[in-house]
Amino acid sequence: MSLTRRSLLTTAAATPLLASVGPARAAAPKVAPGAAPLAGPSPAAVPAGPGLSPGYRFSLRDEPVDLLGREVRLHYKRVHQQVAFDPVTGLTYAVQGISDGVRLSAGDTVVSLADHDGRGDLCVNQVAPDGTVLAVMHLTGFGHGAGFGVENVDGTVWLWLETHADIAAPGKNAHGKYIGRLAFQPGALVDAKEGPVEVFKPVGEDSAVTPSLDLDHGHIAVRHVTAGTAEYRVYELEAFKRHDFTTLVDFPGKHSIQSWCLYGNFVYQNAGTAYDADNPSPGNSWWTVYDVASGAVIERIFNRTALDLAHRETEAITVRRTSDGPQLVFGFATQGDRRMALYGLSSTTPWTPLTYDENVYGATNSYKPQYRRTGDRVELRLRVTRNTNTPWTSGETILTLPDHLHPIRTQGMVGTATGAGDITGPLTVRWEVTPDGSLRIYDERGFKGWIALDAGYFTS
Repeated sequence: MSLTRRSLLTTAAATPLLASVGPARAAAPKVAPGAAPLAGPSPAAVPAGPGLSPGYRFSLRDEPVDLLGREVRLHYKRVHQQVAFDPVTGLTYAVQGISDGVRLSAGDTVVSLADHDGRGDLCVNQVAPDGTVLAVMHLTGFGHGAGFGVENVDGTVWLWLETHADIAAPGKNAHGKYIGRLAFQPGALVDAKEGPVEVFKPVGEDSAVTPSLDLDHGHIAVRHVTAGTAEYRVYELEAFKRHDFTTLVDFPGKHSIQSWCLYGNFVYQNAGTAYDADNPSPGNSWWTVYDVASGAVIERIFNRTALDLAHRETEAITVRRTSDGPQLVFGFATQGDRRMALYGLSSTTPWTPLTYDENVYGATNSYKPQYRRTGDRVELRLRVTRNTNTPWTSGETILTLPDHLHPIRTQGMVGTATGAGDITGPLTVRWEVTPDGSLRIYDERGFKGWIALDAGYFTS
């Protein structure tokens, strides 16, 4: 069956999550001096969140929540370039550069901050939910760290990031030429060209190549820059792991960028610099959202989060899986020692499609079942008919809501019914949402025709 650009992404939403097995682990890498795990609370597993429709889109206009409750000090006094979350344990992984005066091994001649950045040296921090740094891993010759992803395969945490950076010109940052995948090992020191790194070359040897994982929909995206022009490419993740670099879609990148991520049919991009005399509060932090199928910029909005931070430098953006559904996470580097502050958005807009049995129920395009979530409020809208034109049954389940929308108790809503045909009495019907997510219709009249829920909402 031939696939359109849109259906390529939609079809992969049914791909089982975390179905792959990573490559065999090579010999243990060297341990970086002073990089032993720090004491902290043991991580607890969190329930895997649902894989949602690729049409799910985050609302950038809603109020975000502070994820860590404070500004977190990482291993070095450097900004966090990007973050990613273990989809099984929920632990945070943050990438940053190496501080001035740090020698990563006894024979290493690189010591200065500028030389570390010019070689592409990185530190990966493993961070607990309370902000405690549990462990670190050092990488040499990888790149700048602006693209980053984490997957958990049978308990092994695999890091995805740029790799094989060439030495940059003095005063410049090195950027990786390829995509690398390697296991996170606390206290280890890994060289990009000598360590246990699986290397992927989807776009030749272009500069500033960065990845983003979308595990919920089975995709990986790559951003690369050729002759100063940025481009995004999306691949099927399992095929990419086999080094099959068949591109599903590609489109040009626009506007300046600090970091980016892929989720479903959308790429989210952010950019901004720290406050200074030329950039006073409220600063210049912007989000840009692309429609993956068309490559069009469908939203560009100013980020007004945490305007009172003394130092507010736009950094990471990624999607975090939670038991309540996906959450768009973004960060700022703060204070003089560049601490990490992370914020999350869980709301979705515009309306997101709901799955229903189209063999039983019919709906025109403008009336197909959809939802929209803002905080704990879930709005529903739909108008459906029975394909067989048989009477409605009281208590009939029309569809089942995704797990993250289930209420803790049964809640009722009032909808409308067709004014034509054999219905008598008020043109209203009762809807209920139960704790298992069932959306049911209650009416004893046994009428035919359409039923609707045009302005129903409940709390989740």
